[in-house]
Amino acid sequence: MTTPPADEQPSPSGGGVAGAGLGCLAGAFVVPIVVFVIVLIRNAFDPVCGTPADSGGCEMGLFAIPITSVVPGVLIGIVAGFALGRQRASRPGPKP
Repeated sequence: MTTPPADEQPSPSGGGVAGAGLGCLAGAFVVPIVVFVIVLIRNAFDPVCGTPADSGGCEMGLFAIPITSVVPGVLIGIVAGFALGRQRASRPGPKP
């Protein structure tokens, strides 16, 4: 098996796949955390939260909304990671 010449560029798809994997993990953690903070702030300004009339609805929303945001976060992370990884892989490297 021969080695490729030094001036040949690597395939840009390899960087996209690695970026998509890292983006998937980042999106799965970052998006639910951001959504949790947004819901927490929104609940702080809601006058019904914490009263007997609430019956735990604000707390259930604080749990359910971030849990359901995991799947969109993963999808957003895959798309963003693939695009950034592909862009990074297509840039020419430093010349020796």
